[in-house]
Amino acid sequence: MGIKNLTEAEEKEFYRLVGKMNGKEPDKDVKVKKPEIGTRYYYLDSVGDIVNAVWDDTEYDNTRWDLGNVFLTEKEIVFAIEKRKVEVELERYAKEHNDPTLEASYFILYDEYNEELDYDVWADCRPQGAVVFASKQLVFDAIESIGRDRIIKYIFGGGVESEGEE
Repeated sequence: MGIKNLTEAEEKEFYRLVGKMNGKEPDKDVKVKKPEIGTRYYYLDSVGDIVNAVWDDTEYDNTRWDLGNVFLTEKEIVFAIEKRKVEVELERYAKEHNDPTLEASYFILYDEYNEELDYDVWADCRPQGAVVFASKQLVFDAIESIGRDRIIKYIFGGGVESEGEE
């Protein structure tokens, strides 16, 4: 018998509980944590320039954090900028081309199995964050206009790690 009989998760939980018994504040298993004081980070200023700063846990730092404008690497912020550009292009394309007399109910989806962009129709509920189009033809026109590879990379790609694929 001993701690070696525990799985890694059980061992981690054991040490967390021992720490709690000894009065240590348990580490909330938070996946996204604010930077520690003294950590250099990047943010986007009001005119679109990338600025770097040192995290001092100030009101400015925390406001940037609350808005999702804190990036630990330059690669992350460059990716986020490009992702936002694609989102804006899709939104503008839909606003400019949708027929206001028709209900916009088509949106772009990514079929990971076939690695293809396609469309779907929302019937009862609109998916969070989806840009909707008045016809399936507009979906395909938007994909062609904005670029299939850019949409896959920045909207469905999952983040910076897929940045090398273009």
